Amino acid sequence: MAAAPVTRQDPDTFGVFHDSGLAAQAEKIREAIGRLDEATHAAADRIREAEKRYLAGTLEQADASAIYDEACAVAPHAPDVVRMLSNLDYLPYRVQNAIPELVNDTNIARIRGVLRLIGEELDNYLADSDAVHLTNALETGLQNLHNAVHRSFGYWQIGRNPGPVAADLDFSAERRGKLTGQLQAALQRWVPGSRAQIRGPLDSGPADDYASIGICWVVPDQDFTDAADSLGAALSQVSAVLSIHDDPQLARPARRRISAARLSRAPLFWRIDIDIRASSAAADDLHDADSPGARGQAGNSAASSAIENAIAAAKAAARGQADTAQILLRRGCEIIGHDPGSTADLADAIISLANACASQEPRLARTAAEIHQVADHLLRPDRPAHR
Repeated sequence: MAAAPVTRQDPDTFGVFHDSGLAAQAEKIREAIGRLDEATHAAADRIREAEKRYLAGTLEQADASAIYDEACAVAPHAPDVVRMLSNLDYLPYRVQNAIPELVNDTNIARIRGVLRLIGEELDNYLADSDAVHLTNALETGLQNLHNAVHRSFGYWQIGRNPGPVAADLDFSAERRGKLTGQLQAALQRWVPGSRAQIRGPLDSGPADDYASIGICWVVPDQDFTDAADSLGAALSQVSAVLSIHDDPQLARPARRRISAARLSRAPLFWRIDIDIRASSAAADDLHDADSPGARGQAGNSAASSAIENAIAAAKAAARGQADTAQILLRRGCEIIGHDPGSTADLADAIISLANACASQEPRLARTAAEIHQVADHLLRPDRPAHR
């Protein structure tokens, strides 16, 4: 049976783990491991028990090491069995904690392919007892699984309970320049032969402290889909990625995609705008701009779009552009049908919109809390923090 397609921004990641075929392949590997010889299973059980006791503080490190060495002497692959089973148990949580936009067909297929090869090598070993197959499955296969998961879902993730919110208010140009350079290097490292160039306000002239970071990332044509679908993982080499969204006008082209991301270790105003282009479309600024086929259903939800308006309004207000901020706020409120009430305080109106977005979409609560802190700090620094 073919695996169900994975749509970008599918929030039911545990459902995706089962529906995509990942769960079935992981279970097949567990079943194959279950058919290994009893000596290997007994040794693996001793290693697991020693690890549990050591972590619980009831077993000294020297004793745990002795148990490990004895188990390896009886069954050299016992530690690999323990590691493989542990990684299989953890895999659904990696899917759950990934940015929903990264749980897509390209990334799921990459992991599914590695699991399939591991299962095939285990079946080959059970059929002919050639230890090379067991090594390929439990050692090389596990390393390939690690690489595939990192390539798909990234290196740094903040998880579901990352702790208290503290708005980043360091807007220094030197820091932004360093971050921009790190992002360019990370993208170019991710796809060999690609080039990442600064675009937008940082490239066209002097930019204020609040300007976003714009990058045009040109990749070889054959790498375009993988680069676009794993963009969040690429950026995570620098910092955990909080969110990433495609421009719905260019969400499904074959040679260009525009995405916007926010990083955990960067000010809220420093959105990362990435224009990804295949080499054959590198010089075409209007590629697919008017093509209905390039448009996609995926994109910001209403609440996600509206909270971007709240951020943009806060940025405009911090720049002294009150009229622009009011326009952005009005548009944001219209998107989610929010009535901010009558208030002359711009910061209050921004916070009201952000909180309304979080009420409609709870995953935006951290962003709303950060907007609250930024608005307090930049728009009313002489007043006590709004609670």
